[in-house]
Amino acid sequence: MPANHWLAAGVAGLIWILLFVRLNVDWSTNPQYNYGLMVPILALALLWKRWSIRPATAPSGRLTVPAIGAGALLLLWLPIRLVEEANPEWRLVLWAHALSAVALTLLAAYSFGGRPWLRHFAFPIGFLLIAVPWPTGIEQTVIQNLMRFVAMITVELLDVMNIPAVQHGNIIEISRGMVGVDEACSGVRSLQTTLLVCLFLGEFYRFTWLKRGWLLAGGILLAVVANIGRTLFLVWAVSAHGFESMHDWHDAAGITVLFVVMVGVWILALRLRTTQTEPAPTPSETAPRGLPRSILAGMACWLLLVEGAVEWWYRAHESDLARSVRWSVAWPEEQPGFRNLEIGETALGMLRCDEARGAGWRDAKGYQWKLNLLRWEPGRNSAQLAKSHRPEICLPGAGLQLSADLGVVPISVTDFDLPVRRYVFTQQGRVLHVFYSIWEDRVPKRQHVLVEDGSIASRFAAVAAGKRHLGQQVLQIAILGPTNAEEALRLLRSELKTLIRKSSNLGS
Repeated sequence: MPANHWLAAGVAGLIWILLFVRLNVDWSTNPQYNYGLMVPILALALLWKRWSIRPATAPSGRLTVPAIGAGALLLLWLPIRLVEEANPEWRLVLWAHALSAVALTLLAAYSFGGRPWLRHFAFPIGFLLIAVPWPTGIEQTVIQNLMRFVAMITVELLDVMNIPAVQHGNIIEISRGMVGVDEACSGVRSLQTTLLVCLFLGEFYRFTWLKRGWLLAGGILLAVVANIGRTLFLVWAVSAHGFESMHDWHDAAGITVLFVVMVGVWILALRLRTTQTEPAPTPSETAPRGLPRSILAGMACWLLLVEGAVEWWYRAHESDLARSVRWSVAWPEEQPGFRNLEIGETALGMLRCDEARGAGWRDAKGYQWKLNLLRWEPGRNSAQLAKSHRPEICLPGAGLQLSADLGVVPISVTDFDLPVRRYVFTQQGRVLHVFYSIWEDRVPKRQHVLVEDGSIASRFAAVAAGKRHLGQQVLQIAILGPTNAEEALRLLRSELKTLIRKSSNLGS
């Protein structure tokens, strides 16, 4: 293999490694995307299989347009990486990064073998996109609808089994209490894994596009049905034996569902394999053309230069950061009905926070309070995980409806201001006032409170300010009882004076 071909493979590898480093945050912290670690290996297997039957190269004509396209994509790499570093949780930027990597690889295939190679290697290269987390809006829509659908079907089946049950969003109420249908039970994890396996097997066995469609539809149906069965079994176990039985069987039921779905998809693939598949092209002995060594070296140098420039930009701005006030919660254990609230293992697994505690109590007026405090130490996961679990994303899954987002208001606490976003939710005629605040460990010296509302403008402002996540904590308080938002805000202002205490250890 000529030296420039090895250099081309190295440049392609560098492009994808730089992307995988970013995607690994989701792969390692979000259980829904744990399968992402397998995608590069499976993609290499598909590429190797395609390479063994590659078609003959064809003249690719003038390379002016592909060269201009590749140059534009490489120039875009710098702004993409700058925005990505400040907003690692912004899925649209991850998709821009991934699509640019796919486009560059496809252009390379075209430059080496013309249109035959472009068509031949398009699917294995595009297959890598399945490792990219879904855009948040699409993901949450699918998750919420799946959880509600699974809860609805489960309630209907429980009625057939003479087990009284009522659905509240993704919560199922039975005589023993409330059973939540979380992301695991909704089937979204097995659905995503099923998509991966179906796409891989369809390509590995070289099915026709019609057969791939049948395999995909069958796999999705099997994943949904299997998870309805899992949820039905767990709710029945709670009804018959109590909540301890659910904890005992939860993981085993999940593993069983995954095994049943994977075996079912494989059997379906073997069944489809007996029918006609796509004809394989005749293996070619033609040596592929190569890009000039100078161009490949220039591409590699540019990619490394971009990474160095991004790191320099943020480090230069971080030298002007100051430690913000460190504070903690003085838990009101003397309040009537004070109790610690368990944060579920599923939620903790999703959040991956370093510290987490929840509690509930009643105040002198009889209003019910609930407080959650989550803490992330400095690291790549903090901003992503905190900002992706806001009240307007999580609470609708428990059957609450967002009535109003009243924006951010600063609340004076001792000698600093705490920015708090105010929400109003409703559920069956009851009004719940929710307050949410993200507090970061380090802020610019000339601005002690930075409020990020998730808007496009604020995301780009973070890039201009050279601001990335360096540790933070989240405070969420819910109050049930006040008749209007202003009364709830007055209560919060008064309560925070005793709840929040400034930490004596500010760190370095």
